Amino acid sequence: MEHSPQAVTRVLIRAGEGHKSAVAELMPMVYDELRRVAGDMLRRQSSGHTLQSTALVHEAFLRLVGQTEVQWESRAHFFAVGAMAMRQILANHARAKRAEKRGGERERVTLSEAIDVGHGADIDLLALHDALERLGELDERQCKIVEQRFLAGMTNPEIAHVLGISTKTVEREWRAARAWLGAYLRGSEVV
Repeated sequence: MEHSPQAVTRVLIRAGEGHKSAVAELMPMVYDELRRVAGDMLRRQSSGHTLQSTALVHEAFLRLVGQTEVQWESRAHFFAVGAMAMRQILANHARAKRAEKRGGERERVTLSEAIDVGHGADIDLLALHDALERLGELDERQCKIVEQRFLAGMTNPEIAHVLGISTKTVEREWRAARAWLGAYLRGSEVV
């Protein structure tokens, strides 16, 4: 069932104000979209990845509604933060799996169409997470644009609205972030 962005935003605001009934009302309103985002992220994982989309959605949802310092501005804001939470969950899961294997194979994700690292290149999920952490230190807005566009599947106008900037600025920052991430993940020196 499709729910209007305004209806979701109203429920998010009520949930943020501590209304327990709003949290229960929220899950069916956002579940399908969260599951789509999770599915997109998990499809980029190697075939041996063990985390299921349902588990990823539920863990991300619990983190999102457990936020006490976040004031949800809109449905788009919720999904942007949701994508970041899912990325963190996946990175933590990959770290735990790698620790279990004592340095074995890392989880892989193919992003060559999104980030210019070379045709058909595989990108290590932890390397991507580290690259986004580094980009966030250098340019927080570019990092948010990458997360919202690539991980949450948001459009440039949606990102512009959430960040309070123009669509042209989003486009320019996206190009710069892609170039930086590509160089970083190829191992090129990036300041």
